[in-house]
Amino acid sequence: MADAPTKPRLSLCLATYNRARYLDRYLTHHLGALDAAGIDYELVVSDNCSTDETPDILARYAALHPQMRVSRQARNVGAYPNILTTLRQARGEVVVCIADDDLMIAEPLLAYVQRLIDDPALVMIQAPWFLVDETRDGAITGKFYDFEGEQRFERGQFASCLGFVIQKHVFPECWLIRGSALASIFGPPPRFAYSFFAMLANALVQGDVLFCPEPHLLATAIAAGGNAHVGNTEAMESWDVYRGGLELLASYARQFNPGVLPDAGSIGDAIQGFVFERMVVAAKLQAHAHNWSNAYQILRRLHAYGLSPDIGIDPGDVSRLAAIETSLAELAQRGVSEIVVSGNLPDEILKGFNPIEGVRIIRSGQIGPDEAPRGYCLLEEPAPASMRPQDVSCDVAEAIARFPAFPATG
Repeated sequence: MADAPTKPRLSLCLATYNRARYLDRYLTHHLGALDAAGIDYELVVSDNCSTDETPDILARYAALHPQMRVSRQARNVGAYPNILTTLRQARGEVVVCIADDDLMIAEPLLAYVQRLIDDPALVMIQAPWFLVDETRDGAITGKFYDFEGEQRFERGQFASCLGFVIQKHVFPECWLIRGSALASIFGPPPRFAYSFFAMLANALVQGDVLFCPEPHLLATAIAAGGNAHVGNTEAMESWDVYRGGLELLASYARQFNPGVLPDAGSIGDAIQGFVFERMVVAAKLQAHAHNWSNAYQILRRLHAYGLSPDIGIDPGDVSRLAAIETSLAELAQRGVSEIVVSGNLPDEILKGFNPIEGVRIIRSGQIGPDEAPRGYCLLEEPAPASMRPQDVSCDVAEAIARFPAFPATG
């Protein structure tokens, strides 16, 4: 019988999809740093059925680096399932997952690896991360959450950990995990609780969790060129799931730390305050991405609690832009491939909207001979002479009635 493969000290996991432009940088950086450190490691890669040069790049590096183990999904399974694939393949004593557009900081990361190995009670180490702006030559623009001194929570200390997370606005996304505990901590993400809060709760069931203030990761926050980032999408959309994750931690605390939590109303207020902050961030990001209706709805939900945050754009403009956006979306949903936009809507306004897939936005002077149905986006004006029986229209003024302006503040 062949001997079982020995466990490396570290498994670095890379789940990637169509990020060929980052891979040379990623692989050169991490392979070089880990080789230089002399640590016994493996690099576990799962390609999520990429359609760019990713397979060729991975094959070229794997031929030169026996520490690499590369697999390829038969179909695109989604971001989190692809991450899960790498973690289930990992054999190391310590496991860390670093995205393809991020880079480890070797010295603190390797120090954290050693601490996990030396301290059997620890199952997870968490740390903040540096934010990097690629459009400014990789400048570090800040740290995602901050605190002073190490914070250690022993197995089962859910209440004190929850208080720390809420007070310091912690997002436990940047972690190292003891390999033997990994399957008990990480699995498919829950639908109604933020996966990283769920991981933190699961880790505290298994052992101690240490929060260290020194980052071990440089994370791309602003990318040069197109770069869809799961974290950015979550920041724009996932505040209800954040609430669910904090409620999960609070539930564990109420069950396993009886008498420690304050009354339910106080816990609800603390969780709601955390979520409010994330909703403001989400509204800013949605407006920056020109998702005007989304930004409006988030601001409305905040207004229900008497909050009128400044997101850098006049709320009256958000209301009007949301009305125009939904008018264009309505026409697209009615099956047209061209939308003729009223001359009452100036070009500088139209520049503030995202393209609609499969739909061309035109002016009346650009109408061609096509007999297919067209949409007309009007603004308090009669149907134009060019409109035919098969065409449809939408008046922005009627949409504005669905987006009432916010009351003046101050």
